[in-house]
Amino acid sequence: MNVKIGVVGPDDSIQRINHVSAHFNNIELFNFPYKQVSEIEGIIKNNRHNIDQWFFSGQSPYYFALEQGMITEKEGSFPPLHGSSFFGALLEAQMKENTILKKISLDTISKQEIESAVQFHAFEQLSISSYPYEGYRNAEELVNFHRSLYEKGEIEVAITCIQTVQTRLIELGIPCYRVVPTNLAIRMILQFLLERAHSRKYRKSQIAIVGIEVIYSTHKDESLFSFKMKHQELDLKRNLLDIAQQMNGSMVQLGDGLFFVYTTRGELNLNEKVFSTLIQEVKAHTNLDIRVGLGFGVTVLEAEHHVRLAFEHARKHDSSIVVSVSEDKKITETLNSNESITFSYQDWGQVWEEKFKEASISTKIVSKIMSLSRHYDKEAITSQDLSRWLNGTERNGRRILTEMERLGVVRICGEEQSGGRGRPRKLYRFEV
Repeated sequence: MNVKIGVVGPDDSIQRINHVSAHFNNIELFNFPYKQVSEIEGIIKNNRHNIDQWFFSGQSPYYFALEQGMITEKEGSFPPLHGSSFFGALLEAQMKENTILKKISLDTISKQEIESAVQFHAFEQLSISSYPYEGYRNAEELVNFHRSLYEKGEIEVAITCIQTVQTRLIELGIPCYRVVPTNLAIRMILQFLLERAHSRKYRKSQIAIVGIEVIYSTHKDESLFSFKMKHQELDLKRNLLDIAQQMNGSMVQLGDGLFFVYTTRGELNLNEKVFSTLIQEVKAHTNLDIRVGLGFGVTVLEAEHHVRLAFEHARKHDSSIVVSVSEDKKITETLNSNESITFSYQDWGQVWEEKFKEASISTKIVSKIMSLSRHYDKEAITSQDLSRWLNGTERNGRRILTEMERLGVVRICGEEQSGGRGRPRKLYRFEV
């Protein structure tokens, strides 16, 4: 199956990209030329459903689309401009101006890239007034930069990376030449987008299993087989059947209050908000609390293992929660507030694994605490933080921190007054 790549840029840039793409047999290009950057919004909005990846002709259109929220970083890219691209434009300027140019202005390309290229080729006598930037800049801002230097007599010629800037400067009577990416850079990005598109398609076809488990009351034995409970489960089952149909999946009941929905990651991504809504709807219609575990994997066995791992984490919470476990063991917990926390099993290495063998805490709980501290932007943590994050007591939080200190994972960095009577709480900072 061909990968569909949308090419966004000026006409001449698109022609060059099309020429280079002739080396690829499994790419189908869709050309979207524009004259003004503002046209990009309509291009992406009207063609998003038909494109796998976006190829932008340069930094400016790419970051314009990215900063405006039209695409994500995983949906497109652009060819980088190197020193060789700059020297190509400089050589063209020398030939057409029929003189040796020593004073020029240049935008977009980083100062480090230009300095490295100039030093390598021993062009120290070349005076370059540069305007490097990251992201997107308005074309008029760049035009004013070049024009100001030219009117002061500080440059002989302007070199830009933006077609609109070149057109405007030439209209003002300022000699201007344009830097374009090399064929090698274009070929490299085409290959990158091709591989990324294949990776995303493979990822979408991964097995996804959704586990739904009823949180029974403490009087489970009395209520489990009541008619009221059976009616509540029937109402839940109807909701789950609707969801399974919506996700082109299948549903099975594995026991009292336990259901699995089998689908794919791609279908699940299209309906990612459905389970947070499901928790609220089930509570409103059936008065049942449920926990949801999402498991992903290359095989059904792996996905089911991750669902059960998700339930293992979810059961530590008394209230409804959504927990997902990806194929790389990355765990995401989403509470009723829709606040998500993501953490993973950290590879501590053999030395640390040996230390944890004799410890009263596991690497799993330490990895979670580290992720929570980063999530809440806490450089120093207390036992009260742990009691809140782990839904435990402050005494248990002190025990965990004391053990982490003994292992060398944290160290005491100060104290915090509790706000009432009693001793101040110790502040701990991570050492790893």
